[in-house]
Amino acid sequence: MRKDRLLAFLTFFILKALCTVVVIAFYMGSQISTENTPPSVMMAMMMMSHRDDDSGGKIESIAMDAGVVVGSNSTKIRGDDYVNDKTNGSSSSEGGRMITPNLSDGTLQGKERLWAMLRTRNVTTVDSNYWSTIPPWETIVRNIRRRRASRGDDDGDDDGPIIHGLDTCESFRNKTSSDPSQRRIAPGGMFNTGTNYLSVLLEYNCQNPSRVAKFHGKAKRGHGNEWEVPWGKHTPASMRGSYTKYNHTKYTIDEVLPVVLIRNPYGWMKSMCRHPYTATWNGMHEDEATCPRLKLSEGGGEEEVGGKDDIGGGGGYVPVDVKYGSGTSRYRSLGHLWNDWYGEYFYGDNERNSTRDTRAPFPRLIIRFEDVIFYPYEVTRQVCECAGGVLGHREDDKDVPDDGTFHYVVRSAKTGPAHGPASQRNGLMDSWAKYGSGNPKDEYSVEGIRIAMDILDPLLLETFGYG
Repeated sequence: MRKDRLLAFLTFFILKALCTVVVIAFYMGSQISTENTPPSVMMAMMMMSHRDDDSGGKIESIAMDAGVVVGSNSTKIRGDDYVNDKTNGSSSSEGGRMITPNLSDGTLQGKERLWAMLRTRNVTTVDSNYWSTIPPWETIVRNIRRRRASRGDDDGDDDGPIIHGLDTCESFRNKTSSDPSQRRIAPGGMFNTGTNYLSVLLEYNCQNPSRVAKFHGKAKRGHGNEWEVPWGKHTPASMRGSYTKYNHTKYTIDEVLPVVLIRNPYGWMKSMCRHPYTATWNGMHEDEATCPRLKLSEGGGEEEVGGKDDIGGGGGYVPVDVKYGSGTSRYRSLGHLWNDWYGEYFYGDNERNSTRDTRAPFPRLIIRFEDVIFYPYEVTRQVCECAGGVLGHREDDKDVPDDGTFHYVVRSAKTGPAHGPASQRNGLMDSWAKYGSGNPKDEYSVEGIRIAMDILDPLLLETFGYG
């Protein structure tokens, strides 16, 4: 009996020790941080976990990026460590050999900049099959910015991010000059546009020096960055001033600089087919390959405009209902939703007519989803400076050294039932492959593109490089 008790005690002790080792190893993985590298290579698309609920939630740090195996001196990325996203086929089904990309064998050719980004995270080797799915930088630039192609000047030049509204920065700073500590930055955008990721980037890297000094960096949102605009990040701009998502806010709407994320409408509509959030329309749960259905056929049936074997037809559009905190709105189609929602931030009159005023309705920035992925440092810096802020860390941010190092965040910024299963959330190289490999239009038929182009606002397309 005594021997049995002793054996049971030893077994319990050993199991407890093993659990402790696992927890310590997991914690140590979360301490990975970027090295102090030049801005030109500080662009790794790394994400963190956040529960996106109606209350704003609390940011939850995740130990390390999926697929990154952390060692004491180096990191390895294995193809079979990444979860395959069935929407893009970027992951290799079978792991290849581990390599260090180099110019001598061609594995580094055209990807020097991408590899430099990985090296800021101490990555030393990568799965060869998985690395082969990552496009060269020139291809990425050409795919995420189609404006130059429409002008016959598609040379793949890297012109950096497109940020619309920088001319309104001075107006915002002037309006808040009497008390700069009240200045705040807050993201907004339609569903599936990266608002969570932008919020995390700003929270870790952008500081309002007046606000930090006033509250010694210890007040809630003491750094000057809100999780969303007061009227709700997904709520249309027309509700600014007439609807407030949270009661008892300690600031006015003029003290908030909205930073609105916009996304290529062709990729965005496909994403809405997979994750519609509070949007509903007829046929939304049918075959993903034929979604979205933007228009009805002449006979009254729904015409498939998302697939590759569609036939043309007349008739009306497939209306979309979207439930916001302020109420439910109806749009003529998913394409019209994109037009109208972003038009309220882009145009000065907020009216749906052919002579729209292109002056800003109020100080705001509109930035591209694609640029937040591939230019996180550049985007964060310009947004922060627009609001009178400076790049810097919160006092409680211990994950990176306090020497000006930009804090890239780890893993997906989305968690919870509203954001789908983990298999459809993106990591570092997954995002490069998914959003940089091709033109979102390629998922549409010729007729589908024609119908979409008849709907989509040409000025918005041209301004943001989606032409």
